[in-house]
Amino acid sequence: MRNLILFAIFFATLTAFGQKASQFDGAWNTTVTCEPKGGALGYTLHFVSTVSADVLHGERGTKGQPAYLAIDGKIGNDGKAKLTASGNTASSAYTHGPVKTEGEAYSYEVKAQFTDTEGKGERSTGLGIVGRPCHWTFEKQAAEAAKP
Repeated sequence: MRNLILFAIFFATLTAFGQKASQFDGAWNTTVTCEPKGGALGYTLHFVSTVSADVLHGERGTKGQPAYLAIDGKIGNDGKAKLTASGNTASSAYTHGPVKTEGEAYSYEVKAQFTDTEGKGERSTGLGIVGRPCHWTFEKQAAEAAKP
């Protein structure tokens, strides 16, 4: 709730100084689902991200602690986005790849496409990238839902 209030104040300040609101600005329900792989359990996380001036930021958990996740990046005018997911690993039961210790830092890219009301993204898994498939969905909240 505090993040939504701070976002509303920030958004009002930008508007007061003549900044044009973007079609993507607002609060977005965010879901990431990572499939099981190599003995690691799959998981699904839900949290709220905010977009202001086409820049997305969302986080779940406490920064620096195990199971922390942040998503950040800029959404282009065409809705395409190259986002960065980063954080600290949770329990080793959910960890795939060379990092198996709880609380280890990680980062990966998410290629996403947004419309005015929704977005979808996939974890980059190109050549040489160790990881598992992770699917991201974003659903824009109605303006009334973002108000305190």
